[in-house]
Amino acid sequence: MSLFSETMIITRRNLLKSVRVPILLFMSLFQPLLFLILFSQIFTSLANLPGFPYDTYLQFLVPAIIAMTALSSAFQSGLGTVSDVEDGMLDKFLIAPVHRISIMTGRILSDGVRIVAQAAVVIVTAFAMGARYETGLAGLVVMIFLASIFGMAWAGLSNIVALRTQNAEVTMVIGIILLFPILFLSTGFMPTALLPDWLDTVARFNPLSYLIDAERALVNDGWDWSLVVQSIVVTLGLGAVTLTGATRAFRKAIS
Repeated sequence: MSLFSETMIITRRNLLKSVRVPILLFMSLFQPLLFLILFSQIFTSLANLPGFPYDTYLQFLVPAIIAMTALSSAFQSGLGTVSDVEDGMLDKFLIAPVHRISIMTGRILSDGVRIVAQAAVVIVTAFAMGARYETGLAGLVVMIFLASIFGMAWAGLSNIVALRTQNAEVTMVIGIILLFPILFLSTGFMPTALLPDWLDTVARFNPLSYLIDAERALVNDGWDWSLVVQSIVVTLGLGAVTLTGATRAFRKAIS
């Protein structure tokens, strides 16, 4: 069997496993949707501040929630890996005549597919709440693509933690600890012009800011390819680090 066929089979297996545990899908969507609904209402008056770039806070918030969905879903990747270790499924993969790389690749690809579905739910929900998308359907496709590849890159970090600790509780705690600082130390919830100087500086070094800025332009301003390309380049750089680390952790775990 080819490497591609093996990867697709393992990807399908991981997706089916996710569907069979719907509480995980629900929880990864519940928090972002809760933030979308609550923040868009609680902070709606921020749109009246001098220097706020958009007419409504909802228009500003939607890209941050899509990014949050990608992060939340990516953190679940490591939990799936720990589950496979504890259930003995990883051992079954290792004695099967499959390429080792297809095991990790199938895990990451299934994360990307799951993020596509979850980001689409957020986009539809925001539209029902009144959000409008300047770049139309094509822009939505690009937004979902950007969120998906960023989520796959971040899933590498989740798998590093999972493979190093092989402990679901530790993996979950570290994921939660990292989630909120990464979100709030970005340009997700407040315009750059209204951020303190130190936070603006930190946000510039946060890879999530590049994803959010590109998606915000697609939602509100139109096709800004420079921001889209920047987001892709930063995501590829992040992925090169995290997925290389995940691969090394996987090799060490099975050695």
